Amino acid sequence: MAITHSWTIDPDLKTKDQGGQIDVVYSVVWRLTSSETVGEKIYSICSSNQISLNIDDISAFTDFSDLTEAQIIGWAKAKIDANALEGLGVDCDEWEAGHERNISKQKTPSMQVKIAPWMITTEE
Repeated sequence: MAITHSWTIDPDLKTKDQGGQIDVVYSVVWRLTSSETVGEKIYSICSSNQISLNIDDISAFTDFSDLTEAQIIGWAKAKIDANALEGLGVDCDEWEAGHERNISKQKTPSMQVKIAPWMITTEE
C-alpha cells in the first residue's frame, strides 16, 4: 500500500481584529500525518508546527463562521512554501518526502534498540 499524507489544522485558531474586519485568523497549528499499512502493521509519523498566516491583504476576507479547514490548510501550506522560498525551512513537498523517508526507515531499520542487560530480570 502507498503512503498517505493528511494535512489538518488544530481547532484553536488565533484571531485578531484588523483592517475593519473582526476575527481575522492570523496564526494556526498545522499537522501532517503520514502512514502506510503493510500487512497488519501500520507505520506512521506526525509533525506539527505553529505558523503565522499572511494577513497583509484581507481584501478577500472570509467571515470566521464561513471558514473551512480546507481553506485554512491552503493558507498554511502557501505560507510554508513561501517561507521555504525565503530560506526559512522546507516546503510542503519536502515535509511529505521527509515523512516518506522516515516510514521507509521504520520498515527497514538500520539499527536496533535493545534493553540493557542489567535491566533484564529472569524468573526463577
